[in-house]
Amino acid sequence: MGLAGLLGVGLGTASGLAGWMLAGAAPVSAADGEKLLDRAADRPVDRVLLAAALNHIDEQFLEPVDLERLALDGLAGLSRLDPAVSFSRAGGVLGVTVAGQGIGEFTLPVRRRPSDWADFAARVAESVRLRSPALTAAGTEAVHKAVIDGMTADLDGSSRYTTPEQAKAERSVRDGYVGIGVTVRREAERLMIADVIPDGPADRAGIRPGEALLAVDGVSIDGLEVEAVATRLAGRAGSPVQVTVGPPTATARQGRRLSLRRDRVVPRTVTAEVQDGVGIIRIERFNAATLVNLSDAIRQLKDRLGRQGRGYVLDLRGNPGGLLDQAVAVADRFVTDGTIVSTEGRHPDSLQHYDARSDDQLSGAPLVVLVDGRSASAAEVVAAALQDSGRAAVVGASSYGKGSVQTVIPLPNQGELFLTWSRIHAPSGYTLHKQGVQPSLCTSREGATAAGIVEELRSGGTIPTSTIALWQDQALSDPAALAQLRAACPKREHEPALDLEVAKALLADPALYRRALARSHRAVAAR
Repeated sequence: MGLAGLLGVGLGTASGLAGWMLAGAAPVSAADGEKLLDRAADRPVDRVLLAAALNHIDEQFLEPVDLERLALDGLAGLSRLDPAVSFSRAGGVLGVTVAGQGIGEFTLPVRRRPSDWADFAARVAESVRLRSPALTAAGTEAVHKAVIDGMTADLDGSSRYTTPEQAKAERSVRDGYVGIGVTVRREAERLMIADVIPDGPADRAGIRPGEALLAVDGVSIDGLEVEAVATRLAGRAGSPVQVTVGPPTATARQGRRLSLRRDRVVPRTVTAEVQDGVGIIRIERFNAATLVNLSDAIRQLKDRLGRQGRGYVLDLRGNPGGLLDQAVAVADRFVTDGTIVSTEGRHPDSLQHYDARSDDQLSGAPLVVLVDGRSASAAEVVAAALQDSGRAAVVGASSYGKGSVQTVIPLPNQGELFLTWSRIHAPSGYTLHKQGVQPSLCTSREGATAAGIVEELRSGGTIPTSTIALWQDQALSDPAALAQLRAACPKREHEPALDLEVAKALLADPALYRRALARSHRAVAAR
């Protein structure tokens, strides 16, 4: 099986590298999504949906689960929609009341089968829905969400359920969407183009941020909400759409009409610039286009820097994660051999090991990675791989410590279930879970300055990498070791400019850079 997961954000039945988040079924169209939600308002609670959720949790979650507890806690979630709903357990019977009035007693299943507990939860939830004005008004999809949220709350902080509407929005971020490639926002009475996806239909047609969107297919959009306009712009790939744009003060008649063809658009997550002879690459998150965007950015930077470049900075600060396959591919752009990452979980398909296969696109040029306390998941995979392999020096604060992979499971209602199913292990063996990545040079300590950090590196006064390695080995089972590890470089907000200042200092001094790099490499050798 390949890598089908999310780091911080795969496919339900893992079937290929592009599925795992660290997410994806084909997006439902905006119109179909609205129909799904409309139908969900009055239909009965769906036992098939609850059975799918419980079955996947039972089979794929990282640790064994108690189906009875999941089902009962899922039902208890209904109280968040209506505090007047309450439950009482007496032996094998669950009593249910709404506003103090008993509405029935339900015998708990005897067998440990997800389908039995799903039937039970659906019967109880439907009985409550029919007798609770608050639940009836909220609609069946809200009931589904309350129940499944109650179930996933028993698991971990990363497992969750997304409604059909939420799932559609998240898929567009990680997998792309079919449209014209613009982001629209309301400003006073006008709908303005806030952003244009590079090389998308709108960009190719010459539409630019700051213009007003005035009409779609010749019909004025005055007074429409952003969601309604998004629905009009959505459609099948290759289908035509006419948009009218112009200055903020223009009317639909005064704007210019442009004929476009909808296309699949993936938001760009990579930006690049040159500062002081250093190529700086920033990755905001890992989606389906990150590797392609990165490769383009590196080619552009190499052309601009020529032979005068001092090196490169890969900025992963604030990056919350994304697709695991993209994280592996990004690391593989710089690492020429050895392990990139491995994952371990309860499901056989969660046992994965990924090695570097491609050449270094930077041809060995000096590289510094920046991380902070918001760098998570897929970003941590890349930072750990580059650090452990000795390919890059890592600068900043301890990363978030989201060392798990979520498989993203399409559900029958077009919603999605995110389930943690494996832990991530860095090339040197330690798990990223709770620990995160420890920078080679820490900028988050109280009173830290670039000059002080550089001098500490020159004098060898930093914490020995062998000590860091020992703490990393012990941290998963020893709270004291974990506390020492996290305290060594606090996950604390600090001046962002300091990170880049230290990175530039390393790249300006080859001997200093080699010393920083050796700290990373010794962390692997010490194991």
